[in-house]
Amino acid sequence: MKLEDLAVRLVAVEAKVASLAGYGANPDIATSLEELNARLGLLECTVEILVTAKTQEHIDAIVAAPADTAPVAIETVVALSPSADHPEAAAIVADVVTEQHEADPVEHTEVADIVAVAVVAVVTAEPEVVVDPVAITAEIIQAVADAPAPAPEVVQQIVDAVVEVIATATGVDTVAPEVVQQVVDAITAPADPALDAVEARLDVAEAKIDSLLGN
Repeated sequence: MKLEDLAVRLVAVEAKVASLAGYGANPDIATSLEELNARLGLLECTVEILVTAKTQEHIDAIVAAPADTAPVAIETVVALSPSADHPEAAAIVADVVTEQHEADPVEHTEVADIVAVAVVAVVTAEPEVVVDPVAITAEIIQAVADAPAPAPEVVQQIVDAVVEVIATATGVDTVAPEVVQQVVDAITAPADPALDAVEARLDVAEAKIDSLLGN
């Protein structure tokens, strides 16, 4: 029976994901379509969280590593992207990651953090966004806008790096001045105390959950 076959497969996949996440798996076989759907939905959410975390880990390593010495291959990062099976989008993602792979290490923490945010925005975007220059530019700008505002002395360095990511992602030699200004505005936007407070609480909750999961 197909339901039983799928339920058995689900348990096997759940066990793999549980091993990666560091928690115990449910060994019981789903006995209804509703239960199967519910457990599969939870599995899909967990997989997305794990993939996002691994992507961030890889990009952080690439940005911090000396040129061509990053401990992760470009193909490994592209394989984690939603664009992996979309040739045009995958090529753009590969170009953006390659640019960082071949670059000198970013030593200033604030600069490295926001560069990584910009690159991760491209890697994790849906393929239809990646291949649309306007959409991927907006995605990158929104991502860096959500990052904490950096110290004034590194703003220009960050702007230059983010603009370079945009240029690579959109296939242009020179980014339009109005786009550069949008990047500047996004990076230098004043902090929102209310959102910062929510973020701090979320950080604490996330750390506790990770601890419970053994991460």
